[in-house]
Amino acid sequence: MAKVTAPTAAQFSAYQAMYDYFNRVLFGGELRPVILNFSRAAHSYGFFAPERWEASAKGTERTHEISLNPAHLATRPAREVASTLVHEMAHAWQHEYGTPSARGYHNKEWAQKMDEIGLGPSATGAPGGARVGFKMTHYIIEGGPFAEAFAAMPEKHLLPWSSWEPDPAARRKLRKLALAKNKVKYTCPVCFANAWGKPELHLVCGDDDERMIEAS
Repeated sequence: MAKVTAPTAAQFSAYQAMYDYFNRVLFGGELRPVILNFSRAAHSYGFFAPERWEASAKGTERTHEISLNPAHLATRPAREVASTLVHEMAHAWQHEYGTPSARGYHNKEWAQKMDEIGLGPSATGAPGGARVGFKMTHYIIEGGPFAEAFAAMPEKHLLPWSSWEPDPAARRKLRKLALAKNKVKYTCPVCFANAWGKPELHLVCGDDDERMIEAS
């Protein structure tokens, strides 16, 4: 029987390797180690939480947390997932070396750092969107430092496991499709009024007292 790598070890080893790689290539190795995590935060691809963790043994050493939302790992390309990690690493850089604004606000200093590493700050996720604000995302600048770094990144740094769970919007869409798939259209042969219901129902038009025909 082939040896199976423990999923936790495989996933977090790749996660750490990806963080270390982008730290070295895009941030000059300036970022200190953080706790890398996965959190199903609503309406978010990921987040940065400063000094959220404290060493139990020492009681004084603290470090930051960077989390990715596993609900989006299966529905987004690996390059976009990696760009979210780097987006949060830009927050870590600003916390260590810059001047962050009020919690959740993406300021001009952060936006400038994003430009430097090849991610365009944008409230819409596309060029031309607001560059600062509370609800911010980004777009990948083709030919920029991040795009080139990702293209050169060893494949073994990619996360080997993806959560099967789609994001909430995708779940709602799948639910609607499932409901639609289990319904058929019925039409009155006289007035052509339509109705939808489960297959093989016996529906009668209330206006014409005619049995409605199931569409093929």
